[in-house]
Amino acid sequence: MELSRIEKFDIKLKSKPKDGVILQLHHTVRSSSGESHRIRFTRGAFSDNNEKLACSDTAGNVFIIDFSDLKFWKLNGVGPCTCLQFENSKHDNLVVAASKNFEINFFDIETGKSNITLNGHTNTVKHISFSNNKANNLLTASQAEAILWEMSNFTKYFTLNTFVGAQIQEIMFTPGGDYLVACFKNDTIQIWKNETMKSVKQIIPSELKHMKSIAFTMNGRAMAMAGLSPVLILFNMDTWTTIKSINMTKYNILGAHQVAFIPQVFDGGANKILAILNSVCTLSFLNLETLGIIYTIKLDSSGIKRFAVSQTGKYFLCILELGEVNIYNSSEVLETVPNKSIKTEKREIPCISCVKSLSPKHSISKSKIEQKMRTCMDSARLRRILIQYGEYPDKFRSVIWRSLLNTPRNRTAYSALVDKGIHPSYRNIEEQFTIHSSTTLKNLKRLLSCLAHWCPLFGVIKFLPGFVFPFVKVLQKDPLLLFECVATILLNYCQLWFEYAPFPPISVLAMIENTLAEHDPQLLKHFCETGVTSQTYALQILETAFSEVLTCTEWLILWDHILSNEPSFILMAVVSYNIVQRNAIKKFKTCEQFENFYHLQNPLDKKTFLKKTYLIMNDTSTDIHPRKYLNNFAPLEKGMCYQQFTGYPKTTICLKLANRDVNKSKPTDKNTLKELTVKSQEREIRDGMKSNSNMSYDSTKEARGENVIDRENRKSHKKSEKDHCSTKDELVTSILQPAGIQIDKDKLHSNEATVNKTGRHSRQKTRKKSANYDLENEVERLFETQSRSDKSAK
Repeated sequence: MELSRIEKFDIKLKSKPKDGVILQLHHTVRSSSGESHRIRFTRGAFSDNNEKLACSDTAGNVFIIDFSDLKFWKLNGVGPCTCLQFENSKHDNLVVAASKNFEINFFDIETGKSNITLNGHTNTVKHISFSNNKANNLLTASQAEAILWEMSNFTKYFTLNTFVGAQIQEIMFTPGGDYLVACFKNDTIQIWKNETMKSVKQIIPSELKHMKSIAFTMNGRAMAMAGLSPVLILFNMDTWTTIKSINMTKYNILGAHQVAFIPQVFDGGANKILAILNSVCTLSFLNLETLGIIYTIKLDSSGIKRFAVSQTGKYFLCILELGEVNIYNSSEVLETVPNKSIKTEKREIPCISCVKSLSPKHSISKSKIEQKMRTCMDSARLRRILIQYGEYPDKFRSVIWRSLLNTPRNRTAYSALVDKGIHPSYRNIEEQFTIHSSTTLKNLKRLLSCLAHWCPLFGVIKFLPGFVFPFVKVLQKDPLLLFECVATILLNYCQLWFEYAPFPPISVLAMIENTLAEHDPQLLKHFCETGVTSQTYALQILETAFSEVLTCTEWLILWDHILSNEPSFILMAVVSYNIVQRNAIKKFKTCEQFENFYHLQNPLDKKTFLKKTYLIMNDTSTDIHPRKYLNNFAPLEKGMCYQQFTGYPKTTICLKLANRDVNKSKPTDKNTLKELTVKSQEREIRDGMKSNSNMSYDSTKEARGENVIDRENRKSHKKSEKDHCSTKDELVTSILQPAGIQIDKDKLHSNEATVNKTGRHSRQKTRKKSANYDLENEVERLFETQSRSDKSAK
């Protein structure tokens, strides 16, 4: 059946949500008589990446909400369903259990078309679960049976049948996909090994009756069990033992219909917050460490029928008995302590105001707090959080980056660099960039100046301002952290970038090209055929630190991953970006198209981009892997000064700086220049009249085309050594032109008269050559002395 075209509509999330509700869903239609009828929502499910939500209603409509693009649309022709779930590997595929014929349908949410249909159930399907392992099996279950499907060929490979009195209450895979766990109506829990489907454990909790729900922490090491009796049991999946049994009557909870863990950023997968939908249709959040209720959602208009939590805990939804859906931001709910919380909360969990009111005797020193934070945020734990959530929270990003880079906080050394003032190279940086914020401009100047004072190289690198600018925007509230983060990045993640400065980093570009040749030779061939080199498809991305090709959010997420991995990760990200964008790149035929492409923020699926980056980093052969040529991460040293940056050719850079200083040291005082020029003219005319016929010139130098005026200029420089000033060649030439012509004629006559002289005359010429050479050396030393004196005067 041909489906109608899908039309998408805009949504707006509440920026300051009341009670954490960022969006409310309700579906109302008008009948032919003009009466309004509300259609009730029955089910809801989040995708694994937190970006999409699917909700179904009793009329057979399925609505998709895209949190990243802020759009929603309706899938037509789905029909009434009893369960739905997003596919783990393909977030655009929605698995729907139809109430008619008990079919399992796979829908593409972008087109609304059904791709695959599975048949085999004889009863209403209530549970859908995917195993998060390589097998990626699918579990579908009704109360009477559970079927396991192989996703590679969509065939059944195991069926679990039940008997009357022991029907399935809830069934799912553990988060790691190692086990299959089922909760039955006879208050037993059965656990099977996923690969072999052999029974490994049976749990019969004696104190828990009428079991209704089970839930797992994100790391799969603990399981919560609850039912209509006021008992909550926590079970250790590693040791197969009970961790604790909690009596919920002290929280006024007489029974639970549903439980689920709420993952948080810094819990490392060992979730501490448990959401409990109790028997009176209110949702309570229990802190399992302090054993206190931290929040309770109780709505006056309607009770809560069921709820669902996103995989990372960023969002959760409540389906109300009236059929509406409330979508919550978890951080807005859990980080506030409302007045309607239960009184036991204040005894169990100190709020911020309680901590501030502690007496000085009991206050914790700042150093102890920082030490505790460092212990909690070790690199290994932070990487586990990053893998689970895909990014670090904005609120703690600067603290996390500081921990990852292990910055030393050398305040004395940093103050010494700041005291040197604005570096001459960046005094007029605002002429090169349009920066509207004066604060941002000030911080950028200070950072660039400190880098240039730290290492002369950074005073002549043209791309450096564009490279550090996004870091200034993110970390400008802490200038010391900003400098040390950028310096650490330049030391570690920019290795070999300046090996041939100011020329392109040939070694780095070769690593990228070799990696691209291994993973996508066709794309590299296209680059070669169109005449595009790695300086276009790699160097432009590196010199801007990806800020020109990624949005702000994408840039922050990428650098979360770069700073959490080895130095070669940034090079693999360049290769990954080109491979992910290969469809667009393959259409380009001219160099101009390529240039424009790498200066634009092109559409990008950040999850696919990062996944490809990790895949390239792990699968690249050892012989060409950049880690073979790069050093391991080394933080800045703690002390009174920073270690030197030595990864650049010092001779080339110092010569460039010396030439620039000589040019800057030339005087600009017009009166002094005029006086010196007049004196030089008078001396030349006077000397020309006295030695009109006796003056001899070096014929060899005349053959080379040496200009007499230049030699006379050098004489005037020597005679004006006491003034420490030099004469500009252009002005001297324009003023002395008549004398120069006369001297030139005399020189030609003298040369004709002395062509056939004896060896004695040759020795005279040799002595004159030596005298001129000594004069040139003396003038050069004078320039150097003048340059140093001007520099000290500044």
